[in-house]
Amino acid sequence: MHLKARLVAIVLILVFAGLTYLCWHELLTTGRYSLKMTFTPVGIVGGLFLLAFPTKAGKPQTTGDKIIVLVVFAIGLLASLVNWYLMDPGFFRR
Repeated sequence: MHLKARLVAIVLILVFAGLTYLCWHELLTTGRYSLKMTFTPVGIVGGLFLLAFPTKAGKPQTTGDKIIVLVVFAIGLLASLVNWYLMDPGFFRR
């Protein structure tokens, strides 16, 4: 049941995990990284949410659904900030 939403979730997770790997690989090999790519964990968290709750796919209908989407987005942003801090801790100490 909800096969289409789960497949989209798996694709999201794999694509954004690959982009996260690419960003870390670039950092470790060249010493540089793309600031935009440090926020790829947002997609991973969104994909995990969609995988766990496939019925929540699509536009949020109720106020509760909208709050859940904002909480998931906030968790993704927090994960992205942790990723960014791990990539460049000196940036946060300026």
